[in-house]
Amino acid sequence: MPEVIAWPCSLTRPMDVSYFIQWTSRDAGANLAGVAQVLAPGMGAWRVDITIPRDFDGTRVKELEALVSEMRGRYNVANLCICDPYKYGPRVSPVQTPFSDGTWFSDGTGFTDPAAGMQPLLTSAAVAAGDNELYVDLTNPVRPSLRIGDMFSVNGFLYRVVRRNSAGWVKFEPSARRPIAAGTALTTNPPRFFGRFVDDMQGQRTREMLKWGQSITISFIEAFDR
Repeated sequence: MPEVIAWPCSLTRPMDVSYFIQWTSRDAGANLAGVAQVLAPGMGAWRVDITIPRDFDGTRVKELEALVSEMRGRYNVANLCICDPYKYGPRVSPVQTPFSDGTWFSDGTGFTDPAAGMQPLLTSAAVAAGDNELYVDLTNPVRPSLRIGDMFSVNGFLYRVVRRNSAGWVKFEPSARRPIAAGTALTTNPPRFFGRFVDDMQGQRTREMLKWGQSITISFIEAFDR
């Protein structure tokens, strides 16, 4: 049974992160007009490339190499932080608290403390696997909805908001990998991604860092069977 290996955000300290949905479409070739005949949009899987800067701290480098060894090539699954400086977090939606009797201000908001973290976003209705719309509760206390381009995760599956409105409706890509129950907290600060190495040779990258002290790029693909 594959093991989920937590990669500490503080250990990777990425210099650059690239994440995109890698789509695989099927087509029947071009028609007489030279236009591709797409039969099905195919399946999309997230790919994440993390570039780690040079690090001359021997302890950190050895810890990273040990972490890569735990991955056992493509067998185990990495639990990664997705670096997004514009994420939906405490700056967008700080934690709010009510008065001592549990009531809120007249506009539905509460006392804010950005240092206390983010006000959680909870789904207000269930989402079936394969659907790509959800609703989040924006009351008690009042808080902003997700923005277009925001990323969130549920159980390590990563999603991006492509449409939204001010009432809490959100359309996202890719479609829900598994059912999402009502009342589920969306992970946004930071989103998490469960992925495998794209190939068994990714472990060689840490050897290069250990030997030469150069930056390295490690690539992951979305893990479904976990």
